[in-house]
Amino acid sequence: MVAYVDPIDQVVREIWLAGVPVDSLIRLVMATIVGGLVGLEREIRGRQAGFRTNLLVCLGSALVMIVSISVSDRTWPHEPGVNVNIDPARIAYGVMTGIGFLGAGAIIKSGENIRGLTTAAGLWCVAALGLASGLGLYVITLMATALVVLALWLLDYVEDAIPKVRYRNVTVRRDWDADCISKTVQRFKNAGLYVVDANFQRTQDMAKVDVTLHIAFVNSRQYYSLERELLNDREYELLSARQI
Repeated sequence: MVAYVDPIDQVVREIWLAGVPVDSLIRLVMATIVGGLVGLEREIRGRQAGFRTNLLVCLGSALVMIVSISVSDRTWPHEPGVNVNIDPARIAYGVMTGIGFLGAGAIIKSGENIRGLTTAAGLWCVAALGLASGLGLYVITLMATALVVLALWLLDYVEDAIPKVRYRNVTVRRDWDADCISKTVQRFKNAGLYVVDANFQRTQDMAKVDVTLHIAFVNSRQYYSLERELLNDREYELLSARQI
């Protein structure tokens, strides 16, 4: 594939207009377009790092790569006998490192839940797209953009179709007796739910007990069906149900 891709990129690189390097302009425009495509997907889904954020990250990465290449192309004055070595990839390394701080700002931890990992990974990919565009890898940039948008958009529906294990911490109150804990655990098991752990705490008057169950389930209907049953069951008082 490289044998077909390189000639196309080379033709674009050789285009000049009135002494202005059209190649650099095309690289920046392409970075703007591909970054905007990924950002549009994020914007439609209501993510914080949306259209403008992804566009600017991609455009900035492309500009950094162009500057990095230009630095290596320049003739730097130096004393005779002094060898000047310039690594054009060093600035690009800094982009991928720096984008990690931006991605960290998109990650939100609330209790045991972590959100924003996909957004952070998307920003990292957008930065890589910008570097590829800035380097003049036009065909590779377009193919990678298509794959990124495919992963973010279409695979989201596939991910929803994959069975997932969900977890809840459910606290119920009931009258105290010697077998009340085992009976409560069995009630949840009979509903098709897996009880990972259970603990309890008796009320101050010692007449009732609060049982907290850490449960896991795949079928959400089974859980919500049990939740409705507990709300209408006089033997149990549903105090809380928290997703974890």
